Amino acid sequence: MKIKVLYFSSVKDKIKKSNEQFEIDENTTIEKLLKILKDKYPEIKDILENTMIAVNEEYKDKKYILKNNDVVAIIPPVSGG
Repeated sequence: MKIKVLYFSSVKDKIKKSNEQFEIDENTTIEKLLKILKDKYPEIKDILENTMIAVNEEYKDKKYILKNNDVVAIIPPVSGG
Protein backbone atom coordinates (compact mmCIF):
# COMPACT_ATOMS: atom_id res chain seq x y z
CA MET A 1 0.00 0.00 0.00
CA LYS A 2 1.04 3.55 -0.58
CA ILE A 3 0.89 6.44 1.84
CA LYS A 4 2.11 10.01 1.72
CA VAL A 5 3.95 11.51 4.69
CA LEU A 6 4.00 15.29 5.19
CA TYR A 7 6.79 16.82 7.28
CA PHE A 8 6.53 20.11 9.17
CA SER A 9 8.68 22.48 11.23
CA SER A 10 11.91 21.07 12.70
CA VAL A 11 11.47 17.66 11.00
CA LYS A 12 11.14 19.32 7.60
CA ASP A 13 14.21 21.48 8.33
CA LYS A 14 16.39 18.53 9.40
CA ILE A 15 15.58 16.12 6.56
CA LYS A 16 15.31 18.83 3.89
CA LYS A 17 11.99 17.68 2.43
CA SER A 18 8.34 18.51 2.98
CA ASN A 19 6.78 15.21 1.91
CA GLU A 20 7.56 11.70 0.79
CA GLN A 21 5.77 8.62 -0.54
CA PHE A 22 6.13 5.27 1.23
CA GLU A 23 5.22 1.74 0.26
CA ILE A 24 4.14 -0.03 3.48
CA ASP A 25 2.68 -3.38 4.44
CA GLU A 26 -1.00 -3.82 5.21
CA ASN A 27 -1.84 -3.49 8.92
CA THR A 28 1.03 -1.05 9.49
CA THR A 29 0.34 1.13 12.51
CA ILE A 30 1.47 4.70 13.06
CA GLU A 31 3.84 3.30 15.68
CA LYS A 32 5.49 1.07 13.06
CA LEU A 33 5.68 3.96 10.60
CA LEU A 34 7.47 6.04 13.23
CA LYS A 35 10.01 3.23 13.65
CA ILE A 36 10.55 3.19 9.86
CA LEU A 37 11.13 6.97 9.95
CA LYS A 38 13.52 6.73 12.93
CA ASP A 39 15.56 4.08 11.12
CA LYS A 40 15.66 6.09 7.89
CA TYR A 41 16.31 9.46 9.56
CA PRO A 42 18.18 8.94 12.87
CA GLU A 43 18.68 12.71 13.14
CA ILE A 44 14.95 13.18 13.93
CA LYS A 45 14.60 10.24 16.31
CA ASP A 46 14.27 12.46 19.42
CA ILE A 47 11.75 14.78 17.75
CA LEU A 48 9.55 11.86 16.71
CA GLU A 49 9.22 10.76 20.36
CA ASN A 50 6.99 13.78 21.12
CA THR A 51 5.31 14.46 17.80
CA MET A 52 1.61 14.63 16.98
CA ILE A 53 0.34 12.52 14.09
CA ALA A 54 -2.61 13.39 11.90
CA VAL A 55 -4.02 11.04 9.27
CA ASN A 56 -6.19 12.66 6.61
CA GLU A 57 -6.30 15.84 8.75
CA GLU A 58 -7.47 14.09 11.95
CA TYR A 59 -5.23 13.40 14.95
CA LYS A 60 -4.76 9.67 15.53
CA ASP A 61 -3.39 7.38 18.23
CA LYS A 62 -0.12 5.51 17.54
CA LYS A 63 -2.08 2.21 17.40
CA TYR A 64 -4.10 3.45 14.39
CA ILE A 65 -3.77 1.12 11.39
CA LEU A 66 -2.91 2.98 8.20
CA LYS A 67 -4.87 2.47 4.99
CA ASN A 68 -3.94 2.73 1.33
CA ASN A 69 -3.58 6.35 0.15
CA ASP A 70 -3.62 7.82 3.68
CA VAL A 71 -1.91 11.17 4.11
CA VAL A 72 0.08 11.22 7.35
CA ALA A 73 1.22 14.55 8.81
CA ILE A 74 4.19 14.55 11.20
CA ILE A 75 3.67 17.58 13.45
CA PRO A 76 6.51 18.17 15.92
CA PRO A 77 6.06 20.22 19.09
CA VAL A 78 6.38 23.95 18.48
CA SER A 79 8.09 26.20 20.97
CA GLY A 80 7.57 29.90 21.20
CA GLY A 81 6.24 32.59 23.42
